[in-house]
Amino acid sequence: MNWPPVKAWTSKNNLNGQIYFVAINYGGELLKRWVILMSVLDSNVVVKVPWSQLVDISNWEAGWDEIYYREPSELVNNKSDVETTNFSYPSIDSGLTIPISQKTIRPWFNEI
Repeated sequence: MNWPPVKAWTSKNNLNGQIYFVAINYGGELLKRWVILMSVLDSNVVVKVPWSQLVDISNWEAGWDEIYYREPSELVNNKSDVETTNFSYPSIDSGLTIPISQKTIRPWFNEI
């Protein structure tokens, strides 16, 4: 998987009822890389995910999966079980800042 991460991600488990996320920021080096993900439908759901978990296909999928329904995760039973972060500032290459000051914007999806 290439670094920096693409912007569109699907969680294999519901996180506060959400499965579709946008990678709004990232950082760290080598084994300490991380990605900040914000729910597409609920901007209050923001999670910081270690890169090692994000590239694990049993947890996450790059892009937005078109499956309409997933069983609720047994790992997350209510909102208090999901660790969220208040760090929701977008990276300069996210294309989500105003004004857009960077000519190189990260792609939404992996190139086929």
